[in-house]
Amino acid sequence: MSKALRERRHQANLRKIQAVQRIAGTGDTARIDHEGTVLERARLMMDEISSHQATERGLQALDRLLRFMERNDSQQARDVVRFIDAIWNNHPLPLMTLRGLDQSVGDDMLAVLDAWRYARLNLIEHAEGGPARVGAMLKKRSLADA
Repeated sequence: MSKALRERRHQANLRKIQAVQRIAGTGDTARIDHEGTVLERARLMMDEISSHQATERGLQALDRLLRFMERNDSQQARDVVRFIDAIWNNHPLPLMTLRGLDQSVGDDMLAVLDAWRYARLNLIEHAEGGPARVGAMLKKRSLADA
């Protein structure tokens, strides 16, 4: 899914949220709760906007991590490999992996974790090159580390 398509989906979600009306009561006593509607729309809007922003930041950070992993052969690159493997394959990741990294690499890992938490899509599938790129790099790196 391209960035433009993700943006269109985000805008469609925002339009759906604008159409939300909260109903109070039942049967003949049902009425629109205008105050509740405003509060619920605000909550839904914040959820949608936060999710969208976290997703976009996370995908950008994931791309930077993948490029870092492809061009480096340092201990940090091996930590990035373990991190991406944990994100994609749901493998455990020791928290110590997040320590001792360059600040930019650690910040990118945290941005990806934030996106992983809030995104409504699979990050690896939407990264540039998708699962094929990630799988090939993980396979290459695991063979090199063996």
